[in-house]
Amino acid sequence: MELRHLRYFVAVAEALNFRKAAERLNVTRPALSKQIKDLEEETGIKLLDRDTVSVALTDAGAVFLAEARAILGDVEHAVALAREAQDGRRGKLRIGSGGQISAGFLPEALRAFRSTFPEVEVDFVEMTPPEQLEALANNEIHLGFAYGRETENVPGMSSLLLIRSTFGVSVSKEHPLASRRSVRLEDLTEQTILCVGDEKHSTHRRDILAMFAESGVVPHATRQILGFESLLTMVAADQGLSMLPEILDLRSTHGIVTIPLLTERSKVDFTMWAVWKAEGTSLLVRNFVRLLERNRPPAAMAVA
Repeated sequence: MELRHLRYFVAVAEALNFRKAAERLNVTRPALSKQIKDLEEETGIKLLDRDTVSVALTDAGAVFLAEARAILGDVEHAVALAREAQDGRRGKLRIGSGGQISAGFLPEALRAFRSTFPEVEVDFVEMTPPEQLEALANNEIHLGFAYGRETENVPGMSSLLLIRSTFGVSVSKEHPLASRRSVRLEDLTEQTILCVGDEKHSTHRRDILAMFAESGVVPHATRQILGFESLLTMVAADQGLSMLPEILDLRSTHGIVTIPLLTERSKVDFTMWAVWKAEGTSLLVRNFVRLLERNRPPAAMAVA
């Protein structure tokens, strides 16, 4: 049994006239009659009483008509939902967590997305930036966030620059350096520098060590902290200091002050990117990326 059998039967049952039903379906009357006969033979049920002048539903045919209409209605509904998903207006969007750094732009982008695409469900997945790149490659998430200039050239990925800022020195508001208007790397030689991520994958640690090496300064010690929120907690608790983008305002939320860093060498940029697979990008992802682009920090907030 195929869907066309149900459509043909419903047309005849509603018109109770083979000629009118055939015209409605744009098929010949003999072809329509054969389809109904095939349906009755396949089901073993007499659905219609018919002679040369009239057509009537049997009791079984009346029951079958109600169910056939319901099935065709469900199919039409499924097609409509699938079409909405294809057009990026329905479905589930899985996004890697952007953490505290995304607080300045992500909530507004999400509000705009929900307003425009209310039938799309957004799920956030807690994972580190390196894990997000792997999850993207494995189709476990649709969009993630990554840091560092090399993100722009990750094979197989498209990217959108969201934030560019220079690193400052972030300390607890109770730290002896907190009242300083600026600091130099030489002021940090006795400090423990906290870096986010593990040693193998930490772009943060790599950038910090490169900055020290370029200036000819050797840090006292570095320590890896796996999560960004954990890093902020450690800095706020005076367990060390860190290098964080100056664009972040952490005083009111975490009691952390970020002081401008003076260096005779080039300053190190912090960059944050939205990342998604370049091939086969769905309209769902493209719609969200478009809203991210509209809601990212304005040029005046970013340091070029």
